[in-house]
Amino acid sequence: MPAATPAALPVEQVPWMKAVRWGLVAGATAVFLSAIGLVETFDARKVADPFLSLGYVFLISVAALAGYLISKRQVLEGMAPPQPGRHNVMAGAFLGMVGGVVLAVFLLAVGSFDVREILINVSPNLIDLLSLGMGTGGGAAALVVLGAAVGALGGALHLIGPRTRSGIVTGIVWVVVVGLIELVIGSILREVGLGAVDSFFFTDLRGLAWPAALLVFLGAFALDRAFNGRLKGAAGRFQAMSEPRRRQAGFIFATALLAAGMGLPAVFGPFINEVLASVGLFMLMGLGLNVVVGFAGLLDLGYVAFFAVGAYTTAVLTSPQSPGLSPEMAFFEAIPFVLLMAAIAGLIVGTPVIRMRGDYLAIVTLAFGEIARLIFQADWLKGAFGGAQGILQIGQGQIRTLFGYVLVGVGCVTALVGVLRWRDSIRMDRGEMRSLPGSSSKGVGISLVAMGAAAITAGMFFPDFASWTVTGIDSQAVFRMVLVFVGLASFVSWRLQESRVGRAWMAMREDEQVASSMGINVVTAKLLAFVIGAMLASVGGALFAVKLGTIFPSSFKIVQSIIILVIVIVGGMGSVRGVAIGALVLVGILGGPTQPGLLREFQEFKLLLYGVILIFMMLQRPEGLLPSARRSRELHQEEFLQDAWIKTQEGVAAEADARSEDEEDD
Repeated sequence: MPAATPAALPVEQVPWMKAVRWGLVAGATAVFLSAIGLVETFDARKVADPFLSLGYVFLISVAALAGYLISKRQVLEGMAPPQPGRHNVMAGAFLGMVGGVVLAVFLLAVGSFDVREILINVSPNLIDLLSLGMGTGGGAAALVVLGAAVGALGGALHLIGPRTRSGIVTGIVWVVVVGLIELVIGSILREVGLGAVDSFFFTDLRGLAWPAALLVFLGAFALDRAFNGRLKGAAGRFQAMSEPRRRQAGFIFATALLAAGMGLPAVFGPFINEVLASVGLFMLMGLGLNVVVGFAGLLDLGYVAFFAVGAYTTAVLTSPQSPGLSPEMAFFEAIPFVLLMAAIAGLIVGTPVIRMRGDYLAIVTLAFGEIARLIFQADWLKGAFGGAQGILQIGQGQIRTLFGYVLVGVGCVTALVGVLRWRDSIRMDRGEMRSLPGSSSKGVGISLVAMGAAAITAGMFFPDFASWTVTGIDSQAVFRMVLVFVGLASFVSWRLQESRVGRAWMAMREDEQVASSMGINVVTAKLLAFVIGAMLASVGGALFAVKLGTIFPSSFKIVQSIIILVIVIVGGMGSVRGVAIGALVLVGILGGPTQPGLLREFQEFKLLLYGVILIFMMLQRPEGLLPSARRSRELHQEEFLQDAWIKTQEGVAAEADARSEDEEDD
């Protein structure tokens, strides 16, 4: 009698013990989410009103994801991929049933005993949500059945093609995302006069109406099916471009994004502009910390000290109520002094710790951050910084001579470029340097110098031609002002990354001793990293003071440094675009330490979610969401070496086969 094929015996392919273990984990996760109040809190957000709330989405996603992962088999290199079948569905269903039993036991326990003295979030409303309005007994049975069904659906995803599976997952994700950001979409629709569309898509319960949810799912599914391969092809073509063309395309995209950012606040509501301004502030600080941690590899946990230096310097120089010095400067007039004080602070912090590494450096910089807050709070410096009462009526970002500053700055840069071109043309005429392709003549340099001189003259004699006054209550102006500084900081970080200094930082990050032996001045490089990082953070502190109009020492706690470090790690250390996406995801969606995000319901749970995100990133994607190519290769060096070895062995085997064929022919 012939042996049965694997397809005929799906039961033997089900990993029963693994399903039990992961079912217990999934059930415990669902119990945890319920016990901390997350399910009840997010029941008010309807993903598809009236059938599905965000609280139920959390519970369903746990069982579905576990059901998919339990039957996912690892594809070994050189081996045929495992064939999906009924065993995938059976494994998912069994796992979901085990998880449902765990959640049902929890429901029966909290329904029979009063546990609110221990678990204060286990309310009668939560019990009603878990029991689906069927009572504890009927609800417990329903949880087991629903858990098995959802787990089976997760396992059944293996039975469909990759493109269809990608479309289904994309559609579900977009339904949830659109339901979450209904505040943004609804605000834009109302601002442009499309209130009827807003009423069709969203209900009064801050969620998608079920016809709109179905429409979003079908649209996302169709777009994924149509453009999934094309998007991957476009990404491949972009990577295949030469380095100058990639830089040019990136510069054009960044310019277009900056131009769009200057106009979009007009269609955003005040709350959205406030959130985006907070994202910009944390991005500024993240770019500064990215220089210290991402480029130079120096773990700084006291970064909030530089943020505080920028805020207090701006407050002292611009506020009429500054207790000591009160020159009442305009914002741009105070910025050079802010940068100077930040550079001094960077030297003060960097000099004592110049020979420290790793954990020791982190502990010492953490102490410096707390020392800075206590100094600004101290009564013996109350005459200079206001003590615990802080400083009020900060300059409100008034820029009295913006046009003049811009013209003088542009003129100085243009004149400097002209002088350099003029000098190079003279050296080429003398034969001191080789003529380079595309090099300019002496006339171009003289023209640039003349244009720069004209711009400087116009800026000095006509400084008040245009002005820009920013107040904290004008959310549009604050966001635009923050966006300008973010653009400048991003450009500086981008140029530093590929400069000689940036390459020295990265060499020092990979191996400090080797970098020193190769001739890099490690002391100078470390101090320069601290100074530049401090200057970028001080600009964020200055904008923070202008935005609020009032600062207190309590605004500069250590948790600020932790959040900024999380932004850099999650986004991708050493990557400018990674810092941007990290700030947008963490601060824009979840909110900062005191700043609200788009999902205000997450305010109570954001520190918990920060921890979950960090654990996930460290386990699954340690390089970050959008890492730099160099940093990604560093973290996956063993994998790259292994791939290179395999390719070498394949080449050797191919040469041996070719040699043997030649010998046979002979």
